[in-house]
Amino acid sequence: MSEWSDEFFEKWRNAWNTRTEDVMDLVTDDIEYWDPTLMDPITNIQDYAVRLDRFFEAMSDARWAHTFPPIYEEIDEHTGRASETWTLTGINTGDLWTGHAATGRSILTQGVDVYEFRDGKVCRQYSYFDVLESLRQLGVEPKGSVRRETVTATFGLGSREEHALETAAAALGGVAASGKKIIARLPGGLIRA
Repeated sequence: MSEWSDEFFEKWRNAWNTRTEDVMDLVTDDIEYWDPTLMDPITNIQDYAVRLDRFFEAMSDARWAHTFPPIYEEIDEHTGRASETWTLTGINTGDLWTGHAATGRSILTQGVDVYEFRDGKVCRQYSYFDVLESLRQLGVEPKGSVRRETVTATFGLGSREEHALETAAAALGGVAASGKKIIARLPGGLIRA
C-alpha cells in the first residue's frame, strides 16, 4: 500500500471505532453506500449519516478490525480503489434495522468492503457480509421478511460469497478480485452455510 492509503485506513478504522462524525469527515458529499440490507444504494451524505447513527445506536461497543491489510490501487492522482476485509464485534443495545427491539446479544461477523476514492475521500463503499448469520447471532430469524428476500435477490440461491465478490469485481475492478483471494484464506470463510 501507499503511505497515503496506510494513513487513510488508520484514520478510517479509528473513525469507525469512534462514531458517525469522525467517519463523515472521510467521505464525499455524494457518497454511494450499499450493503445487503439495502434494496438500493444510499447516494448522499445525509442518508449515510442517518444510516451510521442507526448502526451505532443499535450496536454499542462496536469494534472494527482489519482481518488483512487493505489492498489499494491508485488510478490517477485524484482517484483510487481499495478492498478491505474486516471483523466486527459488538453488543446489540438498540433497535435493529429490521424493526426488532434490542436483544442484548453479542455479534462477531466478518465481511469485505470495496471502496472508490476521490480526492482523498471515500465516494463509493460497498459492504458485503452475511446478514442472516449476523441476525441469527442476535437471536433474530427474519422468516419470510423483506430482509430475507433482499439477501436472496442480492446473492441468489447459490454461493452468496462468490456472487457478492463477482459483483464487486465487475463494479470496481481488480481490487475486489484481490479481496476474493484474501477471503478465501479466512478461517471458516466469509459466509457460513
